Amino acid sequence: MTSDTARLRRARLIERIRSVEQRKTAAEAFRLEAARRKLEQLSERTHSLAQLYALRDNAADGADLRSAAVLGNHLRDLGRTAAQQADQARQEADDKLADLAVAERRRQRAEDRRRELHRSVIEEISKRDAVPMRKTGTHLE
Repeated sequence: MTSDTARLRRARLIERIRSVEQRKTAAEAFRLEAARRKLEQLSERTHSLAQLYALRDNAADGADLRSAAVLGNHLRDLGRTAAQQADQARQEADDKLADLAVAERRRQRAEDRRRELHRSVIEEISKRDAVPMRKTGTHLE
């Protein structure tokens, strides 16, 4: 019986470890997805600001025109950089989501193994209890 309880205890431990692993991976995937969304929004905002500065035509002199052009160029560069970072974040989020799927399958497998082990132990115990005892007495009783 002690080997059965030890096997069950080990199976439960493995299941808990897999569950924790899955939750940590899910939290990390959520964090990466949130970062990706923020970077994409930043990229869109900087691109729209760059377009807005490109369309401005209220420069009083050459210095105003030049500073607006420089600002527009910087905004475009920032938008491009944010877009690249968003692409990288998307790739990291996709990789983490794949890791999450693997962790979920591992957790499910551990749970299934624990349930199967539990069933087999219960069946084994019921077989032990079902062993007939020797008859006592005589056939006349």
